[in-house]
Amino acid sequence: MRRRQRQPPPFTVRYTPIATDGSLDQTLMITNNTEVSVQPTLRLTPRNMYGHELPHVSVVTVNGSHLGRAVLPAGGTLVDVLRFDGQGARQVRGVEVELAAVEEIDYPALEQDVKTVMIDLEQKATDDPADFWGIGVVNPNPFGVTMRISLVQLEERDRDNPRQVVDVVTLTDDVDMASVSNHVIWLPEEVRGQFHDVVHCLVPETFA
Repeated sequence: MRRRQRQPPPFTVRYTPIATDGSLDQTLMITNNTEVSVQPTLRLTPRNMYGHELPHVSVVTVNGSHLGRAVLPAGGTLVDVLRFDGQGARQVRGVEVELAAVEEIDYPALEQDVKTVMIDLEQKATDDPADFWGIGVVNPNPFGVTMRISLVQLEERDRDNPRQVVDVVTLTDDVDMASVSNHVIWLPEEVRGQFHDVVHCLVPETFA
């Protein structure tokens, strides 16, 4: 008797409260296992270390996946950063994720991930906020994409607790990237040194 191969679910979700590689804490990765690109709208329920719901804690996402604003390409991933507020916000150690809505869109599957990195004055990648002078943007795909980019400020590390986002600034204009291209966005002097990371998501309006 031949065992039937189990098919993966259409979407898989992984929540990471504390990153072990020095990257951002409180992240959500959604993987699209289908051949259709979508804009998902997420419903997020925060829970403590015992799995109990925290009813007074509100949850929003930096890239807007709780509002259905980000693109999840076919076969690709969408990474978002969670922000918690309200009584018990520091107790969050788990998040229940539901797909409140999924809108199919006409969007090509990525051949390679687009990237945004912090760069210093010499246009070299850096993880030091003091050297964060600009954003390096790379689109290795053979078609144009439009990206929404945000700067993230974090609180100081408190023992082994997840590091929370305290401020987010989203660039006023979305960034159009031509096929197989890279670009540098220099930060205004008044915001240099204030932010600890840069995040992005794809949005539907592709570069013509």
